[in-house]
Amino acid sequence: MSREDISLKMSQRLITVADMLKSDGEALKAADVGCDHGYVSIYLVQRGIAESVIAMDVRKGPLSAADANISEYGLEDLISTRLSDGVKELEKGEANAIVIAGMGGKLMERLIEEGNLYDLGIRKAVFQPQSDHEEFRQFLRDKGYLITDERVVYEDGKYYFPMKVDVMDSSFDNKSVFDKTLETLFKDSGDIKKDQMIRICNRYGECNLVRKEPLLVPYLDHGRQVLESILKSLDDSHTGRREEIMEELSDISFAQKILMR
Repeated sequence: MSREDISLKMSQRLITVADMLKSDGEALKAADVGCDHGYVSIYLVQRGIAESVIAMDVRKGPLSAADANISEYGLEDLISTRLSDGVKELEKGEANAIVIAGMGGKLMERLIEEGNLYDLGIRKAVFQPQSDHEEFRQFLRDKGYLITDERVVYEDGKYYFPMKVDVMDSSFDNKSVFDKTLETLFKDSGDIKKDQMIRICNRYGECNLVRKEPLLVPYLDHGRQVLESILKSLDDSHTGRREEIMEELSDISFAQKILMR
């Protein structure tokens, strides 16, 4: 059995994702979807974040590597592996928490749509899409889920946005909770329409803005620089693109004002 701390083999992105699943409530039985080599699953058990984990992957190769790593750490009794496309092979009541990280946003949406997480017994989730963050945040809201926390991780020249989510049933009114967040964020923002408020939250994450996430500052600064450079290269024939850029620059300005309050 290895005594080594698995975090020594993990990226900061994966450590952050795993840490975000911590709960002060009931003991977690987690599903790690797209588990790859099983590092997150091992970390969850090592740190006492989850009492058991089902490590799931659609590919046999990574799942075999996960089996070997789990065995090396002597955690076979607490972590099982399962070949599965998303949560298709997860049975009701086997898990009350889930981690899905390191996939494209559209793929994650498909996996969530194909398996009814609430009916399976999932109540807590951490999602970390690699792309399509704006669309993915709106997707979660449209599902009736509640984003309760978010972080920004900068690693190897790229920004990542892991999100902690409460998985709610259809009776939960997540819109009223989100509306209160909008009121708090934009109360001193002057003449701004609700559509733009929602778009800003979709782009940058309302939890990041409320918490005034420090890494949003360089993220927004870089975004502004890129957009201004593109704007200079466009001629009058690119009217539509110019409007899109001006819209995003306006969103960045509002977000920066929130962070500077």
